[in-house]
Amino acid sequence: MQALPDTLCFLNGDYTALQEARISVLDRGFIFGDGIYEVIPVYGGRLFRFDEHIARLARSLAEVQMTNPHSADAWREIAEGLIARNPASQQSDHTVYLQVTRGVAPRDHAMPQGVTPTVFAMINPLKAQSAQARTEGVACVTAEDFRWQKGHIKSTSLLSAVLARQISVEAGGTETILLRDGILSEASSSNVWVVKDGRVMGSPRDHLVLEGIRYGLLESLCRDAGIPFELRRISRAELLAADEILLSSATKEVLAVTRLDGQAVGSGRPGPIYQQLYAGYQQAKAPPRPAAEPAPVAAAAPVAAPVAASAKASVPIEGAESLIEYPSLFPIKVMGPRVEGFVETMVAIATEHDPGFELSRVQQRDSSGGKYLSVTLTVTATSREQLDNLYRALTAHPLAKYVL
Repeated sequence: MQALPDTLCFLNGDYTALQEARISVLDRGFIFGDGIYEVIPVYGGRLFRFDEHIARLARSLAEVQMTNPHSADAWREIAEGLIARNPASQQSDHTVYLQVTRGVAPRDHAMPQGVTPTVFAMINPLKAQSAQARTEGVACVTAEDFRWQKGHIKSTSLLSAVLARQISVEAGGTETILLRDGILSEASSSNVWVVKDGRVMGSPRDHLVLEGIRYGLLESLCRDAGIPFELRRISRAELLAADEILLSSATKEVLAVTRLDGQAVGSGRPGPIYQQLYAGYQQAKAPPRPAAEPAPVAAAAPVAAPVAASAKASVPIEGAESLIEYPSLFPIKVMGPRVEGFVETMVAIATEHDPGFELSRVQQRDSSGGKYLSVTLTVTATSREQLDNLYRALTAHPLAKYVL
């Protein structure tokens, strides 16, 4: 049996060891799945989009006729109390899980009156997506959406979602993308986004899907990047013809789907819209920069990289004669903020221009202050045009502050 984490949780007003927390077997959350929950990311000890999560918690409670047991400030106090009592959450990414059930009562389908709700909260490490998933994307499968028609409620009654997710588990995939009567709804535990001709499209906000907190975030990221954003009904045919398909959730952030039902999506690799939105997401979750700290200035154009005297290489410069012997290994140094996903994003760009790029050629080093990260990518240079295009892609990326 897998051991429970050695952490403190919150249960009905008290912080206690998770291994010691107990509820009654007559709790309606246990008997009926009669409860509501939220999962809030925590980056570096900071709650991410807390207000949006608590607003959705309140909406879900109202939908199932449960009184919200706490104000937004009280919920924040509980969540921050968990973070303070679990120091590991201040050093690495975690999630805070909040749950409210209707409480303890004799087993009866009718909603009991005058029952005190059960309030539970715990903190868990946030398992980051692998570098391979970021650079290559993930595989998914489709299935008919057999779940109930109140998908907008974030209910603890998740058996149908468990069954849906198991379909992709048995197929070796990351998610099961669900369609209802030929129309896209969502995935078993993610929202789904279709990209076509540079436009990001998602399912409408209605009772058939859970409006993920990333709905508003992705809309904002698209607006900032000048990417058209639209919510409407999306057919199976449109899903299968997508240039890119994306998943979003608290734990996946935004993730590229590159294979669907065994077929390649678009080019079969994470596309440019994914790259832009993922980079924007990392910026959104990064800690605010102190006002007194000067921001590094992005290079306006590829600049010359330091080259050892013994190396037969120079940086490609428009109109200049190349001194590189092709093919050859060529190091490129990129500096950017020390945020999750920076390295994976730079590796993905390098791989687009050097399909044989190997992760063993990546070297990274923190800046003296620890806020920036220097990554050296050693690519196989095959032509000056290839290096020109790679430098343009790197310098154009919002996370790349310097490219040498």
